[in-house]
Amino acid sequence: MPRLSPHAAVAFGAGLAAVAALQVALGAAVPATRVGPSVATAAHVAVAPPRPVPSLIMLPRPTDARVPIAVESLRVDVDVAGAVAQTRLELVLRNPNDRPLEGRVQFPLQPGQAVTGFALDFDGRMRDAVPVPKAKGRQVFEDVTRARVDPALLETTQGENQSVRVYPLPAHGTRRVRIELTESLPLDAGGARAYRLPIAFAERVASLAVDLRIAGVRAGDVNAALGATTLPVSTDADGVRASLVLATGSGGSVDLADSGRVGVLDVRVRGADAAAVTTERYRDRTYFHAELPAPRMADVARPAPHRLAIVWDASGSGAARDHARELALLDAFFHGVKTTQVALVVVRDVVEKPETFAVTGGRWDALRERLRTMTYDGATSRELWSAARDADLALLFADGLVNYGAVVEGGRDVPIVAIGAATSADAAALRARAEASGGEYVDLALVDTAEALRRITHVRPRLVAIDGIDVADAIARSPYAEGHRYVVAGRLTAPRAELVLTTQDGAGRRLVQRVPLAASTRARSFAARQWARLRLAALAVDSAANAAAIERLGLEFRLPTPGTSLLVLDAAADYARWNVDAPAGEPALVAEVARLRAASRTDETRARREQLDRVAAEYRQRVDWWTRTFPKDTPPAAKTAAADALETAAASGSARAERRRVNEIRTREERAMASPAVAPAAPPAPAEVASDAARVAVPAAADAGADSPPAATVALRKWAPDSRYARRLRAAATADVYAVYLDERPGHPNSTAFFLDAADILTERGQVALAARVVSNLAEMNLEDRHVLRILAYRLLQMQRIAQAMPVLERVRELAPDEPQSWRDLGLARARLGDPQGAIDTLWHVVETPWHGRFPSIETIALAELNAIAAQARASGVRVDTSIVPTELARNLPVRVRVVLSWDADDTDIDLWVTDPDGERAFYGHRLTRQGGAMSNDFTGGYGPEEFVLRDPKPGRYKVQANFYGHRQQVVAPSTTLMLALTTEFGTNRAKTQESIVRLSGSGDVVDVGEFEIAATAALR
Repeated sequence: MPRLSPHAAVAFGAGLAAVAALQVALGAAVPATRVGPSVATAAHVAVAPPRPVPSLIMLPRPTDARVPIAVESLRVDVDVAGAVAQTRLELVLRNPNDRPLEGRVQFPLQPGQAVTGFALDFDGRMRDAVPVPKAKGRQVFEDVTRARVDPALLETTQGENQSVRVYPLPAHGTRRVRIELTESLPLDAGGARAYRLPIAFAERVASLAVDLRIAGVRAGDVNAALGATTLPVSTDADGVRASLVLATGSGGSVDLADSGRVGVLDVRVRGADAAAVTTERYRDRTYFHAELPAPRMADVARPAPHRLAIVWDASGSGAARDHARELALLDAFFHGVKTTQVALVVVRDVVEKPETFAVTGGRWDALRERLRTMTYDGATSRELWSAARDADLALLFADGLVNYGAVVEGGRDVPIVAIGAATSADAAALRARAEASGGEYVDLALVDTAEALRRITHVRPRLVAIDGIDVADAIARSPYAEGHRYVVAGRLTAPRAELVLTTQDGAGRRLVQRVPLAASTRARSFAARQWARLRLAALAVDSAANAAAIERLGLEFRLPTPGTSLLVLDAAADYARWNVDAPAGEPALVAEVARLRAASRTDETRARREQLDRVAAEYRQRVDWWTRTFPKDTPPAAKTAAADALETAAASGSARAERRRVNEIRTREERAMASPAVAPAAPPAPAEVASDAARVAVPAAADAGADSPPAATVALRKWAPDSRYARRLRAAATADVYAVYLDERPGHPNSTAFFLDAADILTERGQVALAARVVSNLAEMNLEDRHVLRILAYRLLQMQRIAQAMPVLERVRELAPDEPQSWRDLGLARARLGDPQGAIDTLWHVVETPWHGRFPSIETIALAELNAIAAQARASGVRVDTSIVPTELARNLPVRVRVVLSWDADDTDIDLWVTDPDGERAFYGHRLTRQGGAMSNDFTGGYGPEEFVLRDPKPGRYKVQANFYGHRQQVVAPSTTLMLALTTEFGTNRAKTQESIVRLSGSGDVVDVGEFEIAATAALR
């Protein structure tokens, strides 16, 4: 979970609190978090006063954005029907800078809220978003942005957070964005429906307009105020209406920061029905949403636990919880329990061994001190959910944002009471997990200590069955009453139906309620999407197993979910190219998209048919190179004109036109070289990965006979940053390094470099477990940032923690299935984990898929890796199936030296340079050296890999460098992380790989990554 500095907060309610947390950024997408103090409420009050949440926060921006974008004007439209409200918030955003930029808006949702609409203006008209699978939405947005046209994307990140991306915000221009949110309105202490909308998320706007409509009530039942101003209420055909417009005219502004004047829209609707039921016809089905009074049944005291488990989330995000409230609750609990045995289970990146504490006479001093002085660091293991074992009761203190490792099922069921004390949390996950165990979720921001204690020590009446006549797919938001009411939704299969609810108390007594339901003709009740939200929450308990169902629901009901996003595009060609449905409200656009899509189907079929033909042609060139004999003697002193031009281009970092000219020169030289007949491949054998980055002597051939080629000595540069914190860490005694890291960490909460550097130093000092904990913080740094997750996975692989890297790589593939690196990384990791068949299948996907043109020839690199893995597996006696690979592509090509460079930043051009003992440099413009060193195609659009291979290296020292050529990012990153792997004897039984991670800070940087030396111990063939 991310951590941001608190900003001024404006208190307002659960209503549409998400809007007040709108965060607008130009540049790096820093995840939103809800900040502000927790609020204690009166004991036993189920619906508490609203919690504080932050006002608008301006986030870091690119260096060329002189000032942040601003909210120029605001329009608010609210529809209330029964217990449900929908708000349409239209913002005009202004970019006062001299260049167009991408705008990013992030905001959290409060429990019970949902985004149900999103739109972007085109030529003065709002265009509605359409639902798309989440990974596809991100892919389309980024590819369309590269073409400099107008997309917008809204997606759900972890927990209750939403992210909006808009491109472009024109220089000194504006764009309009509309966001729709739907929520259930709580009852206040007086029994009225309460709606509160914060609008003080911008200091000033040129105009503010509010329009409120409430169906089915009288004017006397409604009080509406905007700050200190009472809104006039009038009667219309369907209920009441209240409106207000504040416009300042030329040069003026409305001061939204003056909360006493206009900061909060506060609405109270009295006379709420005992049962609030709404229905809606949606896609030929009738849905209902109901808030029903719960029967009055007494709580039953829970037996005092003889064995209590306390599961304590001590990850980095755990530091943000309100620990004072947590400890006060435990103090009250142990005061009542008196005597028990406690197993404390601390969860960070791993579940630590339980610590045992004895509580006697209500005294728990040792346990309290342990919790009070807890160190918070690392990611949150997914084993959090199964950490409670062998206990009568478990208390789980966590924010629910699990993000690391694999889910491991626990032992026998243990009732869990999940305690929420964080201002940013996945309350839905905590609630679902706790209620599924027979326990419940307690939010300390909504109830005081006395009520929270009662939830732990008592078993409340629970909804155990939902049935009915002509009712289908019924589901409850919670089995427990909220504000003495159940929230239930479902479908009606007849105009009139009967809902049957069965409630059971802690003693096993049951009570049955029968509620008549009837379909309504009211146009806007939002019942369908309310049902969909409840269904999504139930499926999210096991999101991996239910991924397809979650995606289907999001697409059907046009909701952003963990599997779907909302996307707006500009041109019909964009909708057709990406096979995205045009919004139904624009018939002309729908017709044009259908016409273009029909024509494009033929193109897609042809592209897939041509893919393997192109790969086969490229692989034949690789085979030709592999079978060729190259000179190993001393080269002539004179250089060709082409070589001079090539070295000049490499040194100067020439423009793309020069790159093309240089490549043409080299291509002519390569074609002049003769190619002998194809030689048989060397016998394959299993590979070994070397984790030590020190110099290691490795035989350079598969066999160790008298004619074997020279041995290779490899030395990769260890990254040695010169920052102040790094110098302090290196100067510390081994026992003090981790303490110094903890002291420095608050100053670098969102720096990947800091955590990588600290992990490196801890690893060098032999503190590998602590190093793994430190690097796991990258999983919490940014919500679903595939770039950061790739870095984390690479570092875990380098640390030989392959099992921990696998879920990270799986997540990267889910986030970016359109990037071949996501599949290649996962395939190579599967091979290292001992799953060659899985590796082969995954790498074949890289080979056979037509990728975007910015990933040139990655198929050939993946195919060489696939063949090496298959050959090594067979040599080890492991059967693998490669029948899917055409015969002409199924050939292993061992080489004695292989260098592969990858990086983490998209739209970034980094070049791999390898200089041989003759001083000849292989690089993008000089792809084949005199002695046969071959460089892959130039990656100019993101990630790499760039590959250098040399089958028969001549003796001498080889230098490996990386050159940061430039980038075309809309979002400017402070540095780029490079991952380099150097393999000797690739594809043989003596293969060894060494890895290094270094960073480049800007264009023009050249870094010496490492070197390898071929010893003159044997003659070259």
